Amino acid sequence: MTRGRLFSSDEIAAALRRAGFSPRKKSRGSHQTWTKPKPDGAHWVTVIVLDRSEVPRGTLDAILAQAGLSHEEFLILAEIKSKG
Repeated sequence: MTRGRLFSSDEIAAALRRAGFSPRKKSRGSHQTWTKPKPDGAHWVTVIVLDRSEVPRGTLDAILAQAGLSHEEFLILAEIKSKG
């Protein structure tokens, strides 16, 4: 993943939505919980920070790990074109 670009919480939420996640109705404070059913009946659960123009890289890495997404999958879902 190109490490030069930071993503906003809105961009991350849009990518999660494209990946099949949906926000839970009950979330607390400045964070929102998103879920997606797994084939085995369990759920992927990830938490994103709301209203941030730039989410730190480490936070994005944690969100992607919780969501079971690779950086490459995220870039496709975020509709970011790779260079080269």
